[in-house]
This record gives sequence, C-alpha cells and structure tokens, in this order.
Amino acid sequence: MSKPAGNNQAAAAGIPPFALSLVGIWGAAIILRLGDLSARNLWTDEAWVALAALAATPGEALTLGRSTPPFYTLAVWGLVQVFGGSEAILRSLSFAFGLGTVFLFWFIARRLASPAAALLGLTLVAVSPVLVYFSKELKQYSGDAFFAVLVVWLAENLQEHPGKGGWLVLALSGVGALGFSHGAVFVLPVILAVLWLNLPRSQRPWLAGLGALWGLAVAAFYVIFYRHQVDPQLVDYWAGEFPDFSGLVAFLAWLGGALGRYFHYFFSYFFSVSCGWLWGVVFTALGLGALARPGPRRLLLYWGGPLLLTLAAAALHRYPFMARYNGSRLLLFSAPWLYLLAAIGLTAILSRLRRRPQRWPAPALAILILITLQPLALVQEDLHPQANRQELKPLAAYLQSHLLPGDRIYVYYHAIYPFKYYFRGDLEGVCWGKSCVETNLDLPASGPASPRRLWLVAAHFGELASLRQFATRLLGPNWREETIKRQQNAALLLFVPQDCIMAAPQNALPGAPRSVTSVPLTEKACPKTPLPPRP
Repeated sequence: MSKPAGNNQAAAAGIPPFALSLVGIWGAAIILRLGDLSARNLWTDEAWVALAALAATPGEALTLGRSTPPFYTLAVWGLVQVFGGSEAILRSLSFAFGLGTVFLFWFIARRLASPAAALLGLTLVAVSPVLVYFSKELKQYSGDAFFAVLVVWLAENLQEHPGKGGWLVLALSGVGALGFSHGAVFVLPVILAVLWLNLPRSQRPWLAGLGALWGLAVAAFYVIFYRHQVDPQLVDYWAGEFPDFSGLVAFLAWLGGALGRYFHYFFSYFFSVSCGWLWGVVFTALGLGALARPGPRRLLLYWGGPLLLTLAAAALHRYPFMARYNGSRLLLFSAPWLYLLAAIGLTAILSRLRRRPQRWPAPALAILILITLQPLALVQEDLHPQANRQELKPLAAYLQSHLLPGDRIYVYYHAIYPFKYYFRGDLEGVCWGKSCVETNLDLPASGPASPRRLWLVAAHFGELASLRQFATRLLGPNWREETIKRQQNAALLLFVPQDCIMAAPQNALPGAPRSVTSVPLTEKACPKTPLPPRP
C-alpha cells in the first residue's frame, strides 16, 4: 500500500509527520488564544485589575489589585507603563502564560506518557475552552496552570540531570510561582514529595534547603501580601463550597457534587450532549487504572496531590474546593494533568480494544466519541468566548455623548469597575451602587434638587427582568423607564420622573448627541462608600 501524499511531501521536506502534527497543534493554540484578545470588553473582575494597572505607583496598584497575586499586578502595571492600557496589552501577560503552558506541557507529557497519549493530551490542552479563555482574561488563573507546568518540568529535568544550576532555577521559579499564583502553595509541596521519592539520598540536603527556602517564601508572601487580602466577603461567598462534615452521607454527597462540577467544568465544552462530561470521568478513571500498573506514577502525584491539599484547605475554610459559579477555575493548576490522564485512559482503552480478536470495538468507540464531540462549537467558543462577556464599552461611549445638563448617573454595583475604565466623562457626580440588592435611592423626583433624567448603567446582572425589578426597588414609584439600550450582558436605562412628558419615541434614546459632563450629586443624595471587590 502506498503512503499518503501528505506523508510523502512531509518526508520529502525533511519534516516527520509527528513533528508536523506537533507544529500544527502549537499553531492552532496560538490562533485560538489570539481571537478576541483585544475585541472583547473587560468584564467586572478584569476591570478592577485594569484600574490597578492604570495606577500611578506600584504601591497604589497593589492596593487596588486587592486579591490579585502581587507579582501579577506589578507585571501588568509595568506593561501598562511601557505600552499603554489597551485590552490587548492588559491581557498580554495571561496570553504569554497560556502559550507557555501549551509549549512546556509537551516536554513533560512525552516523559510521562506514550507518544500518542502525549500528543492527544497536548491537543486537549491546546483547544480546551477553559484554558483558552483564561489565556485571554485579565486574571491570574492562566498563570496558575503555567507555573504548575513550569515547576514540574524543572523538577523532571532535575531528576535526570542533578546539578547546582537546576536547583537554583527550580528554587527561584518556585518563589516566582508564589508571587504569581495562589495555587502554587498546593503545587510546591508535591514537587518536594516527588523529588524526595526519586532523588538519591545524596541530594537530600539540597532538597531540605529548597523546602526551607519555599517555606520562608510562603511565610513572607503571607505576612506582606496575602493576609491583608483575606476578605470576609470572599469567605462568606465561598461558604457553601467548604466540606460538609455533619455526617458521612452529607460529606459524600458534598464530595460527589464537587467532583461532578470539576469534571463538568473541564470537559463539558468538548461534547454536544449534556452528559458528555462523563466521557472525561471515564477516560480519567481509565488513565488512573493504566498508571496503577508499572508506569510514571508520579503523574498521579502531580494531579492528585495538589487537589488533596486544596481539600484540606477547604476543610479549614481557607480555599474553595471545586466550587460552584465557575469556581473550579481556582483549580486550573490541575487542568493540564487532568487532560493528560484522560488522554492516557483513552489511548489505553483503544489500544486494548485493537488487540482483541474482534477489531470492531475500537473503531466503534472512536466513532461514538466523534459523534458526541462538537468541534465547530468548540472552535467558535475558543475564538469568540461567551463566558463573562459584557459589552459595556459602547454603552459608556453612548452615555457620554448623550448626557444633558441636569442628568444623573447611577452605576449598578457589578458595573462599577468596567464603567470607570471605559467612561471618559466626569465621574465626580456619578452615584456608585452599594450592592446588587440596593433599595430606596434618595433622589427626589420633583423640586429644585431633582435630576432631570436618571441613567442606570448595568452589567453582569443576569436577566433583564431582574434588573428592572432592581430598578423598581431602587427608585420607587416616582420614576418610570423611558428607554433602554442593550448590549450583551450590559444595559443602559433612562428613567424620568412620572410627571415628566418626553417627546421622544419610546424605543429610541432621546437627546441629540452632546459631549457634556454630568452635574455632581450632593453627598446626601449619593454618599460615597468604599467598594469591596466582587468575589
């Protein structure tokens, strides 16, 4: 049988087909992570990091960054000082971490798995909508995965080539990981355990020194930075994600739900059926079974060790474990190893089925998997992510150009940070929402102190009906909605007093475009309050 033409051409060019596949996967990873890098508006959580990056000094940036790891905040701040504060520049660090994860992953995967499993694992890491999304979000989670892969790669190299240089690079990388990633505190102890099990006794003094250095670094970061970032609101927000120790049945029910959310979060995007994430459970279980026999069992430690430490932290109410509301993003450091385990499991079962006398089960399983996949939807989500998408920028520009003298602006709580980033007018007279359940705003609908019109700027609010209910409770019966302008997960509503008769049609925002600033509100009408970060 003749070889395919593509293989002949690759061979003629001196490029092995396997290497060609590798380059193709890396190229696809780059393209997918570039899509919407700058076009997508900053959403609520990104915007507070953006405002920190626009601060005048590093100290002010660290204060405004709040729960963001300090090195990430400072690195983004430095980029903005040199290149400006556009969305692409702000997200460039996450982009670099995302690509670094994909490239480094291959060099580890080929040591821990067969070539076929390593290539399949690389494909999952390259196209995973979760990893792709966080490669272009202005948050530190892409760095969680990158530093987990980096320190494992360095530890693997150190086991093969012990030397002072390798110890030094690993030590400094671990310290850097603690400054960029909260999850590093769960990864580094596992690295120490793997090295303890695999290095000769003669290397134990070096290992003890490494552990001491990392322990001092953890203490220093906690005292200087992280203890000040412990927010009671965040602890309350994640309270339901901590283990339920009221009884064995209650704990197992909680754990089952947590594991289900974990696999759903990292696998559901791949499949077109609602229970498609169960493929991830099956493949991972098969991978665990394959590694239970002779093989690179340290992969089990790289994946399971940090998760067990996270579970212990959750039991102490210090870190959520596989939480709801996309909270599994806090476990992104485990994603590369999860995908590699699933790849090992899938290739193992296909290999075993192909060795059976009846050859049909292997292609039948492959066809079944292909039927449940959704490659087009997967690529579309990677290039144009819908998660946390809120297009507030055009609404802020519209509002700025349509403000009239006597207008007032109220900004919904979850829209505060993106509005501050995108609005180019005067913010002195803006009334900032105190919470997403605020009621009875003190704005008179009549009299000399009453505003002529009230604009409500909202984002990250869920259904429009719930926003209108919020506005009713906030403003009371003396105000009526005149018009609304909408973008994805963002809205601009105009309210007028009940006795005010507007000449403009109901479905169009009134007023010719004008560039005027808003008139300041009095402190009584809109007192200023400090704004805690949204969880």
